Amino acid sequence: MTESSSNNTYNGTSDSQLEHIETSVTRAARKAGEFVSSRFGGILKISNKGDKPGKDIVTDVDKASQRMIAEVMAESCPDHMLLGEEDPPDEDPAAADWLWVVDPIDGTTNFVNSSPIHAVSVAALYRGEPVAAAIWIPWPNTDGYLLMHARKGHGSWIGDTKMHVHNSSASGEPVNGVLAARPGWLRRTFDIQKPFQEHAGEIRVGGSACYEQFLVANGTMQYAITGFAKTWDFAAAILLVKESGGKVMALDSTRKFTEFHGWRDNYSNDSVTYGRIRKWGGLLLTGAPATVDFVSENLRPKRKGLAGKLTSLVSS
Repeated sequence: MTESSSNNTYNGTSDSQLEHIETSVTRAARKAGEFVSSRFGGILKISNKGDKPGKDIVTDVDKASQRMIAEVMAESCPDHMLLGEEDPPDEDPAAADWLWVVDPIDGTTNFVNSSPIHAVSVAALYRGEPVAAAIWIPWPNTDGYLLMHARKGHGSWIGDTKMHVHNSSASGEPVNGVLAARPGWLRRTFDIQKPFQEHAGEIRVGGSACYEQFLVANGTMQYAITGFAKTWDFAAAILLVKESGGKVMALDSTRKFTEFHGWRDNYSNDSVTYGRIRKWGGLLLTGAPATVDFVSENLRPKRKGLAGKLTSLVSS
């Protein structure tokens, strides 16, 4: 369920057209999620995308899931272009106005090891900005999954329930005993100021960026610092978190967190833009606006080190 449609337009796209795109990405995420679920715990064909055994693995299920999503896109939005994690093109094509940015299984290592912490993520970007999105995750309910979807300006929804991020406190100070996520290397890279040291929440890291961001958008986690990860790990989650009333910030080239709106800057219909979006990597901070501001204000870059090397990905 979504809020009622209006006659508003988004960059020339009517709300009814945008609703159609939202419905399409949601259908694609559900179809792929059902397939992924059917293969969970079964026999998989596993290979490595890199030269390190056990690192950056891919399965036949990842590839089949992406093909299913591509089929839904081709059927329902034939003028859109797919940018998926798996099967990158030999040469970067010119970027279309509409890109479906897809992670067919985020948390593949978890999936291979029969961990239910994985996700299917599909986002429709208009000239680099996420405007319709859906994320499917396994869940111990009667359906066996949760599916959250959104389109710009209409909220994030699971079924008939509108999502809201967790507002920890008026000051934004995280509440101890409430879940949060941040990488284990954070202390090596940032000086964590005393207020944040004493009020960081209950830290959990699950191994799936999409899953973590889903839990931020539905209010389970009060904030998350997630990454460094790729465009397809964040494209859908950015919109879901914002439409749940949250705020999204990214680590910039100066190693400071600044508000993040996607990949719309300097967008052109060329191969350079496509390649830039495919190669991008970043560290995101998400949660309720006051909490995100509190966390960002209490993280000070420590040294060039890890963050310096990794933030070079942001400007790639």
